[in-house]
Amino acid sequence: MITERCVSAETFVRGLAVVNASGVEPVIQAEMTSRTGRRRVQPWRAILTVLAITALEGNGSLLLSRAMGVAERLSDAQRASLSMTKPMTYAQIESAVADLDAAMTERVHPLTGEVLPPRLSIDLTAFMTRVATGLIPPQIARTSTLSLDSTDYETHYRRRSWKHHMKPDVVATALPEDDFEPAKATVNEPGWPRAGDDGRLQHSVDPDARDGYRAGKNKSRKGVFVGWDIHLAVDTPALGERGCPPLVRAASLAPAGSDKATAGRAVLDALDGGPACTALLADRGYTYLDSQRWALPIHRLGIDQVIDLHTSQRKTRPGPIPGTFYLDGGLFVTHLPKRLHDLSAFSLGMTAEQTDTLCATYDERAPYAFTPLGKPDRERGTQRYRGPALTGRVRCPNTPASMRLDPAKRPTTPCVEGEPCACGTTVTLGPDDYFATRQRLLYGTTAWKASYGRRSAVESANANLKVHHAELRRGSTRVMGTRRTGILLAFILAAVNASVLLSRYGYDLAAPTDASEPLTPKPTPRPARHRSRDFARRPKRRKQPPGRAPTRSTSPARPDSFEPIT
Repeated sequence: MITERCVSAETFVRGLAVVNASGVEPVIQAEMTSRTGRRRVQPWRAILTVLAITALEGNGSLLLSRAMGVAERLSDAQRASLSMTKPMTYAQIESAVADLDAAMTERVHPLTGEVLPPRLSIDLTAFMTRVATGLIPPQIARTSTLSLDSTDYETHYRRRSWKHHMKPDVVATALPEDDFEPAKATVNEPGWPRAGDDGRLQHSVDPDARDGYRAGKNKSRKGVFVGWDIHLAVDTPALGERGCPPLVRAASLAPAGSDKATAGRAVLDALDGGPACTALLADRGYTYLDSQRWALPIHRLGIDQVIDLHTSQRKTRPGPIPGTFYLDGGLFVTHLPKRLHDLSAFSLGMTAEQTDTLCATYDERAPYAFTPLGKPDRERGTQRYRGPALTGRVRCPNTPASMRLDPAKRPTTPCVEGEPCACGTTVTLGPDDYFATRQRLLYGTTAWKASYGRRSAVESANANLKVHHAELRRGSTRVMGTRRTGILLAFILAAVNASVLLSRYGYDLAAPTDASEPLTPKPTPRPARHRSRDFARRPKRRKQPPGRAPTRSTSPARPDSFEPIT
């Protein structure tokens, strides 16, 4: 509970810096100020600053009632700097959030029925991104590699019904989740579920909250929740680099279980400034989708993906020419040893030794694989590939140059000289050749594992939002609708980014450094505290008879005591 009488000067400056750096206030003030009628009592700058301060103080919570308390605790000087001439009420804060919601919504003309564009030129994704990321100083350039993932956010309003068989009502194209934990059988309340505006079932009084899957945590299975998915794009270190703090660079909010391709592309479109994104590490919820809806649009943006494969994507399929076949997203010659065809997938709980052993087995596939030749045609979605004999990875009798390689270092294929084979051919793969599973690094290899392992950056960002730098959970915001919830979540994300900047870079919004001074992250703290000395069980003490003083025993240690191991 906040016990200060007034908002501290440092917190006020930080909240004001969040609003000023986002650049949304001038746009809102210009596009949402009516020339007729009564003027708005509170300026937008004051309302947005109060929301930012509430998020900075709330530790992952932003309630409108607490925002009113923040407005009441502003000092006279702080009120004057925000042009607040009258006390701010709860109704004014609630009305402002509702007006922002309405301004981001398409309108229908009451007479002609014409669909009019939203009054505000900034949509929800742009608003969330600019508020959450505008405070990042220019000295910290966005990385060219980004990680993309979504995290669940449950609605505050209770569930009133379930779909038949307790399965969530998600879109048909979503990633199949067969290992989720079904809910206990309950009886639906009368009149529930309802048909939502998007054709999906509505299970709570919130008109936009929908069913979705919640990832399993702490060895628990996947579950079902009703609410939204928060989509985040996070800074990711380049290969071989460490110590890149997971700053959120773009954010979007969508009803849970909805099409992730739409939300994911919106996040990438919201990226503004900094180097272009050239590599993306996305969750399987995105990469599982049809290539026309995800992989090809991402490819046309000049972005190469490093992806994990779902069980249904790890299949053997015939290749484009005789003597080839597709396996785990790669194109191989048919001389790949049978023992390397059906390899196990990576799973949680594997030790480092087990992972290295499995990667080494996948590495044995590499000599038999086709490798990319030149740059891809981004618009057409085509890429040329060379056979393994042309790249000198195998020795093939039909490619004389390859036979001059050292047979101790290169495998020799069982091809017969003069008979057709694919080892020395060049092939062009198009957008219809299993484009959704193709990537430049072979799945499962050591190089792929090292590259895809960087996706832990976005998992760290999710942990920052829910554990380390904030405690976002059900009830952190208590408003209805996607846009109103997203408006409040934008300030919570900004507070998390501000906390990461302070803890990892030593950059304080209340005392910003000169833009010409470089900012480097601090060394990564120790991941855990370990015992500094060996464990020894305290020997049991014998009870003394009443009336006798305790005597110090000189006998040897009891058998049930443990001495330190030396």
